[in-house]
Amino acid sequence: MRALNKLTKRVKWTALGVLTLGLAAAGGAEMAQMMAPATTPLTANAAITDEQGQVRGLATFRQAGSAVAVTVEARGLTPGQHGMHVHDTRKCLPGVDPAVNRVVPFGAAGPHFDPEMSGNHDSPEADNKYGHAGDLPMLTVGADGVGRASFMSDKISLTGMNGILNRTLIIHEKPDDYKSDPSGMTGARVRCGTILRVGLNTRDYPLPGVQTFPEGVAYDAKKGVLYTGSAATGAIYTVNPTSGTVTLFSEGGALGRSSALGLKVDSQSRVWVAGGATGTVSVLSPNGTPVAILDTPKSPNPYINDLAPAADGSVYVTDSTRPVIFRVSPDLKLRAWLDLGNTPIKYGPGINLNGILATPDGRYLLTMQLNTGDLWRIDLRTKAVKKVMGGLTRGDGILLNPADPRTLYVARNAMGVVSKVALSADSGTGALVAEEPLQGLRFPATLTAVGGDVVVTQSQLNKLMGGTPETPFRLTRFKAF
Repeated sequence: MRALNKLTKRVKWTALGVLTLGLAAAGGAEMAQMMAPATTPLTANAAITDEQGQVRGLATFRQAGSAVAVTVEARGLTPGQHGMHVHDTRKCLPGVDPAVNRVVPFGAAGPHFDPEMSGNHDSPEADNKYGHAGDLPMLTVGADGVGRASFMSDKISLTGMNGILNRTLIIHEKPDDYKSDPSGMTGARVRCGTILRVGLNTRDYPLPGVQTFPEGVAYDAKKGVLYTGSAATGAIYTVNPTSGTVTLFSEGGALGRSSALGLKVDSQSRVWVAGGATGTVSVLSPNGTPVAILDTPKSPNPYINDLAPAADGSVYVTDSTRPVIFRVSPDLKLRAWLDLGNTPIKYGPGINLNGILATPDGRYLLTMQLNTGDLWRIDLRTKAVKKVMGGLTRGDGILLNPADPRTLYVARNAMGVVSKVALSADSGTGALVAEEPLQGLRFPATLTAVGGDVVVTQSQLNKLMGGTPETPFRLTRFKAF
């Protein structure tokens, strides 16, 4: 394996996943796709601090095509070479270092950033399939105790699956041997800086719990509250969008609701919940009491993922593993509405149809197929199916801008971005016009509109079946772009 690693070069030296719910990690072909531009230039800084919290240097990051230009200056270090890595979380706090299995300074920064789950420490030349993306060149410190480095790297990015925003840059006390797991025998973590985007403001809503994994989000404009649900427990929470106060709305496990995926609010302020592998749709009253639990037909592999209230009071439901769209009538009767087997939508391994919405004119459904990156339009009268566009790799939840129904937002989970799509007047074609990593998104799943803003879940579903999620879990609010 080591010999293979050394043959796969990606870092340009100069003077200077994964969805656990049935999906493989995003591979090299997906990562090679060009990303659409962000709304502001992609630049970031990290103030480098010592164990006492004193600022002892600065790192800068600038997206330059498919690579990132990095400069680092750090003071007060011992002369010689020091290992330097991007770590997984944003926390420059004490925590457990897996290299020594005890609490150490900056241990809360977590392990090395490893988006392709290589599980292997390697050199800055190694392809991310075979070594951590966070394995960077060493910092050389002079006799004056000041270390400086300047280089370009395409192992990391400020957007997409390899995005390092809101993660940490760690400088170690010793050189990196670029082979020993987990961190190259680099010793203690002596400097840390959180990598923060420059020039973009967002607001986070922290959520309670260490296993929350928020997948769905919805806004009730009548009540002025956000709802979000736990994919892991089925609990539903309300969030006050002004104060950020979080309240338990419905306990997980209520009438068998052990998971909550897509959430929607209807015109009666009832909350609709997609039950995932339970194969159910739950309907909750405005005060949180169950109105109905609607069962889809029994099968060994249901996956009820998202819902779309329509103007006539119906609600349409996607199943990500069975090729069918269900319809719940206004009298709460659930039936199969469209057999997808005879349409252009072809189901394959993994998560298929996912996010769904009804257009405001009542004519169409739009739905996102996650495992192909295809966006589809379905005529509500004729049931005719048309492909709107492809290329939306790992597209999950979708949202129309209420102020402009020709603007569609797509949460692209493993890619860590929200994409903006310009739709034609009949929603029959679309073009990708912008993508935003915001301040660093962790597996964004679904979106909702709050006035002129958008709120997106940072679900971290890639860590639901393994790994350590970063807490607190968060919803993130940003200005519609």
